[in-house]
Amino acid sequence: MRYLFFDLEFASSYYKIFEICEFGYVVTDENFQILERNNFIINPQIELHEWDWRSAKKILTRDVWEYYKAKSFPYFYEDIKKIFNSVDFVFGHTLESDAKALNCECKRYNLPNLEYDFYDVKWMYKEYKERKNKHTALVKILDELNIQGEQNLHDAETDAYNTMLGLKGMLNKLEMHLSDMIELCPSAKDNSNNYPVDLVDFKNKRIISLLKFLGLSNWKNNLEKSCENWKSYLLFLDNVKPEGNLGSKFEGKKIALSPSYGKQHFKQVLNLIQLITNQGGDVVSDVLQANLFVKYEYYDKKGILKIDQTLKNISEENEALNKIEVIDFADLLNQLEITEEELDKLPMVSFDFLFKKEAIIKDENVILKIKIINNNKNIKFKKLMKNRKVEKYKRDRYGNKIVYSESEKEKRMTLGDLSCVIIK
Repeated sequence: MRYLFFDLEFASSYYKIFEICEFGYVVTDENFQILERNNFIINPQIELHEWDWRSAKKILTRDVWEYYKAKSFPYFYEDIKKIFNSVDFVFGHTLESDAKALNCECKRYNLPNLEYDFYDVKWMYKEYKERKNKHTALVKILDELNIQGEQNLHDAETDAYNTMLGLKGMLNKLEMHLSDMIELCPSAKDNSNNYPVDLVDFKNKRIISLLKFLGLSNWKNNLEKSCENWKSYLLFLDNVKPEGNLGSKFEGKKIALSPSYGKQHFKQVLNLIQLITNQGGDVVSDVLQANLFVKYEYYDKKGILKIDQTLKNISEENEALNKIEVIDFADLLNQLEITEEELDKLPMVSFDFLFKKEAIIKDENVILKIKIINNNKNIKFKKLMKNRKVEKYKRDRYGNKIVYSESEKEKRMTLGDLSCVIIK
């Protein structure tokens, strides 16, 4: 029998989409004798502002440049697949995220999913200690079992090895065979197919990661004047341009969308702005500047109809109110030839306009951070180029090239340094 213990480290896990930077594993026999162990260091292929900075500074054990100099996930895919196919049981600690992460990377690089059953040692330990509602960290498991694990915590290979020690320790304490433990802990078993990934989520994450870095997103799908998403909304209004299939259904219309819809539909509102713009209309944030208002009424969870109060809150004496035509949200969707379900599935709109010279950006902090992103791209390029082997040549008296090589030394730079780049 062969057992696999594996652990992953992530460059980013925002929006429940993961980019892997380490795949650590230990393969043992049924007596927990180590047959193989390794740690694949993986280039996550993301921009510097997309990293999980807290993780990069406080959790990961390597400098960011070690990951950028490594091969990307597809290079290791066949080796990882071979490892999974060569074992009888797969184990790990808190593997839900790891299973989702492997599915994410397979989806991102258009590779077949790795299909496998796995057993989570965390849930086995909860059964062992009768702590079903309490988080159980790997370090705590080893401490309570009086096991001295390897000390390089959050190195994926070390964590995989320590997970093996935890399971071995439980079995020794209970004087139990692994098959009995598996039978007594059905909640520990899971399957990788239970963690599907949608390609749309990748695009959404990349864009929202950018907005988050710029201080324009709170990672939620709400749209209210008091939240960061409102800044993104106004920025998109200032810069949106017609694209794709164009028409004239809303030519000359200044359209205000009900705040009642925006409260829980930030992404959808941005897509509606684009669709309306494509049909010749202009979306405005102030209802009194509109000549068409789209009201939104819905039933809450208790089955109570929630009436749109937007226009009622405006003084009836306001002359602008009398010039506003009102249509239902369903009427707007019909004219745009889209259903609410289709609207929900649309990916996040693009914010690539932020990097164009003609972009309208009124917030100086956003301008500064865009400069930081551009500067970090240059730093990343120069840093990686310095590590390359540079070939130089001169010619002999017959005109033939004489080639020699040199490698340039690099100064170590941390993500902490990069996060504090100041543009003059």
